[in-house]
Parts: sequence; C-alpha cells; structure tokens
Amino acid sequence: MFQWLKQLFADSPVDFEKRCRMRIHWGVRFMILGAAAVLVVVLNHGQVPVMYAENDSGDFLPQFYVSLGFAMAASGAVTVVKNFRCLKNDGLKKQRALEETDERNRLLGLRAWAYSGYSMFLLLYLGILAGGFISVSLVKILLAVMAVYGLNLLIFRSILSKCM
Repeated sequence: MFQWLKQLFADSPVDFEKRCRMRIHWGVRFMILGAAAVLVVVLNHGQVPVMYAENDSGDFLPQFYVSLGFAMAASGAVTVVKNFRCLKNDGLKKQRALEETDERNRLLGLRAWAYSGYSMFLLLYLGILAGGFISVSLVKILLAVMAVYGLNLLIFRSILSKCM
C-alpha cells in the first residue's frame, strides 16, 4: 500500500502502462458494480430492498439505483475504452504519459485535491450549521460524515508521514 501512495504522491517515476492497466481493471469493476445495481432493482420488480424507506420515497429509489448503475457502468466502459486505446496507440500513450507525469501537472493535481478537501470541510461545517434549522437527523448525518472525513485525513497524514 505504501508503494501505491508513493507512486501517487511522491516524486517517484510513474509506470504509465501499469497505471493504464490498473484503470482498465477498475473500469471493469465499475461496470460490474453498475450492472449489479441495475439487476438488484430489476430482479426485485422495480423495488429496492431496504430495511427502512421513507413513505414518500415512491419511485425515487428504484430510479436512483438504476440511474446510478447505468452511470457507473458507462463510466467504467469509457475508462476501459480510453485506456485500451491509449495502450494501443504509441503516440497517444507518450502524450498522455507526459501530461500525467509532468511535475507541474502533478503539483496542480495535488493542490486541487488539497483545496477541494478544505472547501469540502468548510461546506460540511456550513451544512451542519444550517441543517439545525431543517432536521436533527440531517445534522447527525453531516456530523458523522465530517467525523469520518476528519478521521480519514488523520489516518492518511499518519501513513504519508511514515512512508515519505
């Protein structure tokens, strides 16, 4: 796991072909998960098997899972096709490898993740403040999400400090 983190975030060299193959494997997994989401709804005759569903959920949950399933399957298929095409075309492979391994692009990506993380933490906090006017359940859910987010931040900070 530490090698994977080092490859993503450190200045170590990147094996672009290996990265494309990994994306293909994950794309196939997303296609399978998307098909599973659709199949669960279809095999249950348009119903979603849930332990608790709101009375007014109606057709929302089945449509949500079918839409999510098709979106996941489509994104997986696009990822697979795009990376297969990249592996087969040497010119495209060199261009994409240069774009992804360029130090400036990697730094921009890291900063974008950092800024989006900070803004997400702030948005969660504002949602918790505003959520108190709407529902206690909403506040509890947002607090749980914020706690998991903060815990993830601490865990990865600890892991990265050990491997770098």
